[in-house]
Amino acid sequence: MKNSIIIRVVLLGAVAIVSIIALQTYWLIKTWKEKETEFDEKVKIGLGGVVKEFEKVATLPPYELIKQVSSNYYVVNVNQVINANDLEHFLKVHFSKVNLEEICQYAIYDCASNKMVGGNILNLKGTVTNVPKEELPTHDEYLYYFGIRFPEKKEKYSFHDDS
Repeated sequence: MKNSIIIRVVLLGAVAIVSIIALQTYWLIKTWKEKETEFDEKVKIGLGGVVKEFEKVATLPPYELIKQVSSNYYVVNVNQVINANDLEHFLKVHFSKVNLEEICQYAIYDCASNKMVGGNILNLKGTVTNVPKEELPTHDEYLYYFGIRFPEKKEKYSFHDDS
């Protein structure tokens, strides 16, 4: 075989390998983004069910009830005093309906102290884990709300307006 044929075969093989690696990387990134979108949708649907439970006993604001503050933290405006036991029950029921099996921490905003209080770690996976409770950040736009954080998901972005 001539050298030029060998060089062409090697170059063609190298191009094929690079193309395969590029395609695999593209598919991996696309799958990862789809899983993130699926998680966000499950959380919003689950929290929407919780909102409907609160809507049965009080009138809620007509807009922006669920706000995603960051990739792992959501606040829910219910515009009424929140019972922690009811909230925990609603979270368990509605997250299990959408098969959301993530560890989450919730807390309720207390207007008197201007802090997130109470709350608990919910282990929806059913496995034993040690997840430390953190103080959840407050959200200035609402008066009666609760926050929910998913500690096993890394905070990748934030929707805070720092202007």
